Amino acid sequence: MQRKITLYILTCLSLLFMTDPACAQEKRQKTKKQYKEFKKLQDEREADSEQTTEDGRKRHMKLQDKETRKRMKLQRKRSSRIQRDKHKDSFFRRLFTKKPKGR
Repeated sequence: MQRKITLYILTCLSLLFMTDPACAQEKRQKTKKQYKEFKKLQDEREADSEQTTEDGRKRHMKLQDKETRKRMKLQRKRSSRIQRDKHKDSFFRRLFTKKPKGR
């Protein structure tokens, strides 16, 4: 009699705490959906930010007089000419990164 009651209680508890696989799959799908929505919202924010930055740059250029714009243009050309001969990564980064194996 004692065993029957114990067995009955254990069966009820196991049924109570057992999770439904369909419910778990539904939760995963909801998580994926939330992630997609988050990613979409993040992309929209980045696009808005880039657009705002570009508008700010244009406005800044319009506020400058002609001579200043010429100086800025010359400086930009000089800078790009100097940067063209330099490495993209610093010396230490190039020194301590693993190089891909050749053929």
